[in-house]
Amino acid sequence: MQLSLLQSGNEDHRFIQTTNKPLKGVIPQVSLILVSQYLWQVKMSHKQWKLESNSWKLNYEEPIGYPKTSKSISYKIIAEFIRTNKFFDPQAFNLPLKGCVWLDSSTDLKLNTHMYNENVSLQLNSGDLQTHHYGEKYPVKPILKREGHLYTSVQPQLMRRIMNERKKLIDRSNESLTDDWVFDLRALISDTISLVDIALNQLYIKAEYDPLPNWDFDSKKLGSKNNRRMDDKLKWVRQISGKEFNIENEKKSLDDLRLLRNHLMHFDPPSLVITLEEATIWLNQIIDVGQLLVKYRKAINVDISIDLANFLLQEEATFVPLTNGRREPLNQNRKEDYYSSIWPF
Repeated sequence: MQLSLLQSGNEDHRFIQTTNKPLKGVIPQVSLILVSQYLWQVKMSHKQWKLESNSWKLNYEEPIGYPKTSKSISYKIIAEFIRTNKFFDPQAFNLPLKGCVWLDSSTDLKLNTHMYNENVSLQLNSGDLQTHHYGEKYPVKPILKREGHLYTSVQPQLMRRIMNERKKLIDRSNESLTDDWVFDLRALISDTISLVDIALNQLYIKAEYDPLPNWDFDSKKLGSKNNRRMDDKLKWVRQISGKEFNIENEKKSLDDLRLLRNHLMHFDPPSLVITLEEATIWLNQIIDVGQLLVKYRKAINVDISIDLANFLLQEEATFVPLTNGRREPLNQNRKEDYYSSIWPF
């Protein structure tokens, strides 16, 4: 049975829009991250960077043996670029990409034919996982020799997909009462939790096969990485790095999205209520997951990638009802709206 109680007219109304800017405080945060990584030899506090009027050019080689010089950069220059463009593009300043090789690099190979000729089978393979990621003892060696696609990692592609799909859902929120929009939201939530899973699994593998200095890999203390609860995996960060990993502010968003992902994947119970006001909250909680991944990288002492910096800079979503007027607030007792469609707590 299908029942629709919809007001006529305004079929193009977008129930979810944006504030046209990132969440509060993100532009200063990202500007500080970027200037601190590019100008790491210049030691300043956040307050000092904000007041600094000087700028610097970065000399580097890319690739090795080919010297390059960037345009002038500073905290203020980077922050102004972000405010104007709503993202950061290192190419605009002739800067190198920033990130962590074993977390962010991905060999991406494609074939549209079977590589077989004169009784000889040819193949594409990548040694990057051993050379640049997890060391020579790492046993996984992807091989492609027929029509298909080979990734050594899908983390960078997945991060960009999440940003693109989140924007599409907001731009298409005039379709938010359609089944396709709901199932696209389902895929987005699942991808977001997978992004955290991938990062934590990469950490475990790196620590097992090619640990960084001062890391500790104790398989008995860490336990198996298979069939583990997310909370157990999050403990790996401190157990391996020895550094504090305070994600109290981001943990609620992660837990909300994780429980939602489990429901949307398994449909136990099979009922589902999606209110667009709650969906707006979930879309913003995705950015909170990005904040968690920033803290993860700081704890393990690796660079924050440009993709992750731009992940934080996604525009804040806001719910826009079809009609103005008094509204009953979302019920916090978890017995209405989305929470009416899950097992009681």
